[in-house]
Amino acid sequence: MNLSDYQSQFLAFLFGDINEPGLPNSDVYRFGVEAKAVRALGHSYPTVKALLGPSAFEELALDYFGVIRKQSGDWSDFGWGFPSWIISHRISDRVPYLSDVARLDNYVGRVERSQYQDVDFQSFSAIGEDLSTCRLILNSGLEFFRSVYPIVSIWEAHKSHTPQDTLSFAQAKRMIAKGRGQNVLVYRSGWRGMAEAISEKDIALLERLRKQPSIAEAFGEGVLDETNFTGWLQDMISKRVIVGARTIH
Repeated sequence: MNLSDYQSQFLAFLFGDINEPGLPNSDVYRFGVEAKAVRALGHSYPTVKALLGPSAFEELALDYFGVIRKQSGDWSDFGWGFPSWIISHRISDRVPYLSDVARLDNYVGRVERSQYQDVDFQSFSAIGEDLSTCRLILNSGLEFFRSVYPIVSIWEAHKSHTPQDTLSFAQAKRMIAKGRGQNVLVYRSGWRGMAEAISEKDIALLERLRKQPSIAEAFGEGVLDETNFTGWLQDMISKRVIVGARTIH
């Protein structure tokens, strides 16, 4: 067997294309790669692992590894398509919210690795009486999305070793029974990713701000007179969700 044939056969066994190794020690390498895949996926999706338990999660991770394979030399990249892949897996029949939980895990990790911007406090002096000439700047590192499931409560509950004993678990159970979901804002506090349930009004507002309209277009002309707007803006600045203001030329 020449080197090219050896490598092809070795890789085929390593990634599950053939079941019989036929090559010395190749089974050891395969099990080692599979273990790395399970560890890497567990690191990226801790809530999914906590929700399923180690055994069921390992089975799911190996199913994913067998289908997707590892293309990059960096294990931190492994699992980027996991949330979408879960939708077509049989486990979604048993745990229908698992894909959205995985999506939240993915976004939290992404925010923690992102170039999260600092607030430019001086820039807010650009906000004048004419709100059509100024816009607010969203932090480019944050994430937000809608879910038909209470995934923030599920995510919070599974930070605990006994999720069933938490208030978040009880809230998630009630919301699932009523068919209610949560909109999610994922931001960073220090270097830690945070997830927060937000209202439909707030997520719609963030969606408008991401398109970079003027403050007048996003909020309405009289918004500066509203106490609610001042409190909202202070909260968003404290979380570095809003990082500045800019004049529209």
